[in-house]
This record gives sequence, structure tokens and C-alpha cells, in this order.
Amino acid sequence: MAPSDLGSRLTAALASAQRPAPAALAPAGHAQPDGTADCSDPGCARHAGTTDCPPFPITRRRGSDFGESVADAWYRSCGSSRMDIPAGVVAALALCPIKSPGALHAAQLSRYFAAQPPRVLAKGYAEVYAATWMLRPELMDVAAPIFRWTEEDLDEQALRGVAAVTRAALRAGVLQYTGDKDPYYRSDIDLMSWTITNLRHHSSRRGLGEYHTPPEVADMMARLLYDGASDADAEPGRGQSFNEPAAGTGGMFRSMVQAMRERGGDPHKHEWVMQELDPIAAAGAAVNTVVWDLGPKAVVAVGNTLADSDLSQQAFAHQRKMQAHRDRLRGVAAFAKATHDAFRQLDTLFSARAA
Repeated sequence: MAPSDLGSRLTAALASAQRPAPAALAPAGHAQPDGTADCSDPGCARHAGTTDCPPFPITRRRGSDFGESVADAWYRSCGSSRMDIPAGVVAALALCPIKSPGALHAAQLSRYFAAQPPRVLAKGYAEVYAATWMLRPELMDVAAPIFRWTEEDLDEQALRGVAAVTRAALRAGVLQYTGDKDPYYRSDIDLMSWTITNLRHHSSRRGLGEYHTPPEVADMMARLLYDGASDADAEPGRGQSFNEPAAGTGGMFRSMVQAMRERGGDPHKHEWVMQELDPIAAAGAAVNTVVWDLGPKAVVAVGNTLADSDLSQQAFAHQRKMQAHRDRLRGVAAFAKATHDAFRQLDTLFSARAA
């Protein structure tokens, strides 16, 4: 898999990767979660004519209702058969780096996002992707199929869809589900699965679509497997390797990790390999891997397990390659900054001598 062509945006994201939120989505002109209120973005809601964020009700809805709301909002507002845009909107909201205990910030942040103009939302989602790429480049390279649209010059129809899906996802509680600092509570549901399956069903018009393992079944299977293992097998010190050859968006691993955490286990000790044929579903699995915090040894491979038995090794090789690519970008950015600072100091020195 070739690295996504996002060099300039990724380099720019270096400076913002450690900030509480991407600049385009940070509540400029409004009280931020850290208490500041500094407005400098001419594309924010305040400059667009909204001087404050109106009330915006949010409710944590069950997964089927969430997916249905997102799909309805997309097809009613835009009518396009594209799945990448609405799936990418939900993914970006789920990856939003602002987290708080119990997702207490969700209501305030939802009001702000809902008031943003569509182009500001698209810009912010691009920055969320770029910042997350700097943290897990191998996963975000797999997730690229649902984020490449952020590099496009979207027409007004698509932008209406972006805004409509944003509001629908916020209203259905996306930030309440994914905004908790504790990954256990962020792993309570597979929002990407509900989103993708409902989008497929709507686009088919014939009731055909993609069906993932029901979460209740996956939870039962995970607990039976985990409780049936010996204490040594359940949480060995050196860790185990788990492989899902038909992962979808990762629902089985979500259930396994929840069972593991409930019993005091640490998913970071283990290897998690998800293999999936469909690129959109694999992109959802890559996003979920970050949201659920499966750990540094979790990878996603896109391919046919039956035709290629080497997908696991390929996934870890891809991880090493992408991390090296990311590190090179960091080195280039650091060198560019050092060079810029040196020239600025020389200019200051020569100006002082001339004076």
C-alpha cells in the first residue's frame, strides 16, 4: 500500500498534533474546554454570522438508530451514492482529540460543531485525519478511503451532506460515545459498523447490504472464550496474538477487549490483526482501532484472506514502513523549522548591524 498523498497537510499537522483540537474545529470565538476564548479564524461560526452557538439537543441513541439517522441525513440532504463522505464525517468526529472524563464536554462541543459552516467542518475533519495520521500512520493509511474527500473541492450539494451528517451524528450522541477519556467507555459500541451497514442498505434500495455480527452475539462469544481459557492463557505476560480473518469493522475484537478490560487485562500487551476484504469496512476498523485504543500492536490489513495467507506479516511490514515514513516527515519538518529559525536570526543580526 502506497502512503497517502498528504505530505503538505501532514507536515503542517506536526505543529497542531499536540493541541487539544485541530484549529479548524477548535471553538474559536467561543469558550473552549480549557476556558479560553480567542477568535482568530475567519471561517468560524462567529465570523459566519453566528455570534453564539444555539442550543443543540444530543441524546445517546442505540446503534441502529444512530446508523439510520446518519444514512437518512446523507441521502435526504445530498442524494449521492458516495459512502466515503458520511462514513468519514462519523470517523472524524469519533477521532476528535478532545476527550474528557464521562465525555462531559460533549454537549458544549456538539453545539459548536453544529453551528459551523460546511467548509469549516470539511477543513477541520481533514486536520483531524492528518493529526491522527501522525500518531498512527499505518492505520490512517488504511482509513484513507473514507478521508480522501477532505482533499477535494466539494460542491454545494456534497457540503450540504457534510453538514447534515455532522448534525445527525452529533444529535445521536457520537461525542457522548467516543469523547470519554477512558477507552473502556469509548468501546461501548461500534458506531462505524452501524454507520456503514445503514449506508449500504440505503444505497442498495433492495434491502441487500453488508451485515456484521450482532454486538450481543459477539459479546457472548467473547465472554465464553475468555472465561473458558485458563488464567495463564487469558492474560499471559508476553501477550497473545489474535487474528480475525473477516473482521468487518472489528466488532469481535471490540467484544474481546471489553471482556479483557473487565477482568483487569491490558489489550496493549497483545497483537490484534484484523483482515478485511472491503476497503470501506477496513477503514472503519482502522478508525475503531484508534478509538478503542487496542494498542501499538494492533494492525488492519486489506485483502482476501483465502487468496493471500500472508496478510498478517504484510500488515506489520506496512506498519513499519508507514512509521518510518512518518518519522522522515518529522525530520524534514524539524529541519525546515530549524532552517527557518536560523535565517530569521541571521536577518535580525544583519538588520541590527546595518542599523
